[in-house]
Amino acid sequence: MIIKEIKIYSKTHFIKTNLLTASYNHTNRDSWIIEITNSNHITGYGEASPVPNFNNETYEQVGYSLEGFKLALKDIKEIDVEEIFIMAKVHSFEVPSACFAIETAIYDILAKESKLPLNLYLNDNAHSKISVNGIYMLSDYKKYNIMKVKCGFRNLYDEIELLETLTEKYGESMKFILDLNESYDLPKAIRFFKEVARFNIEYIEQPIRQDNLEDLLELGFHTNIPIALDETIKNIISIETALKINCGDVFIVKPQTFGSFADINEAITLIKKEDKIPVITSSLEGIIGRLSSMHIASANLIDNACGLGFDPVYENEKQYIPKVVDGYVEILDKIGLGYN
Repeated sequence: MIIKEIKIYSKTHFIKTNLLTASYNHTNRDSWIIEITNSNHITGYGEASPVPNFNNETYEQVGYSLEGFKLALKDIKEIDVEEIFIMAKVHSFEVPSACFAIETAIYDILAKESKLPLNLYLNDNAHSKISVNGIYMLSDYKKYNIMKVKCGFRNLYDEIELLETLTEKYGESMKFILDLNESYDLPKAIRFFKEVARFNIEYIEQPIRQDNLEDLLELGFHTNIPIALDETIKNIISIETALKINCGDVFIVKPQTFGSFADINEAITLIKKEDKIPVITSSLEGIIGRLSSMHIASANLIDNACGLGFDPVYENEKQYIPKVVDGYVEILDKIGLGYN
């Protein structure tokens, strides 16, 4: 591949409706955008958006990593694609969102050269549509069968009242994903699970601190509600550690946190092999990142609902958002990511 130009710039995404969680108030999101153009004037796009209070990398580190990658390729006239992926990993060591952005841009170019949507470039048997969940306060509930509700920052009685209200509004068939964002210790988590058991719960995310696997494992003996590991899952080693003690039922993989497409594929294969449920979620980054997560979920044949945020979360992105119908998003026949 001959790379003619690399552009890197920062972008702030301004949220349309604030989203309050147990750990922070999501009002906007900062990303780095990378645009890589080859000698055929085909441009690939990638987005690096480190997850606040989740990733160990900082926004500044991501920018330095992307600039280092750009400088390394400055005087190279032609380079093999596999070498680009190697260089991406070298220059994004411990900065996974930078690696993810670079690889997304390269795969976007390769898919466009093949005149294929990215999911079909990655896997010619990829799903043509995938199940997705909505997010309470951000999504139109009429589009979805499963709604995620951020919990853990209200008192228990208010949490129950909210779920009663939402069940009445959405109907008994609506399922809920409850995201606790590490809010509880074991006794409080046991009580919460018992109190919400009467609702239609798909699973509950990260009720206990991410590194407290013993209590997360113990919690599983007190409930039939599936427990999802989110903050706990950051790389292959974290998955292997949880699987070794049979901790967790649902494993949530955030591409921005894993970085390499190969590592994401390996993670999903490992989770499926142990009869656990893999789910791909975005981290509410911009539309480039969310589209890439969609294609990865499709290519990896994920059947359970993925949290991709396909509603107008931020300003000036509506034209790129795929339509959600009855809880599914159909991947349009646009080459590459489907962005520009």
